[in-house]
Amino acid sequence: MDIIAFALITGFFGDMLLQIITTHTNLGGKTGWGLLPYFKQHGINEAMFTAAGMMGIFYTIYLYVLRLPLRYSYLAMFGVGLDLLFRQAILFPSLNNYYAHLNYFWSAVWGAIPMVIPYFLYRVFVKK
Repeated sequence: MDIIAFALITGFFGDMLLQIITTHTNLGGKTGWGLLPYFKQHGINEAMFTAAGMMGIFYTIYLYVLRLPLRYSYLAMFGVGLDLLFRQAILFPSLNNYYAHLNYFWSAVWGAIPMVIPYFLYRVFVKK
């Protein structure tokens, strides 16, 4: 299985898990870290497929456009850079509540984590 497939899976199921956590638990408070309005606007399925597509695009850019090596630290920094780009350029206005809820540090942490998960899964299940 290709690492891009792991990126797609991570985006899809990661978003699903985030929706479950924010809508069915009290984690993230009343606004679910500012994500509840995003999920309400885009809907359950659209949000999951959008997250999957974005992760696939991010990994494609990382591997085939930038030609960076697969390293946890590089992937994490790429995720932090993407998060900063999305925050500053307001690429998804529907995420404004999320960025208002999280400071730069926590936003960067949550930008880095999804970028390293596909590589971790790839190493566990394919590369061994």
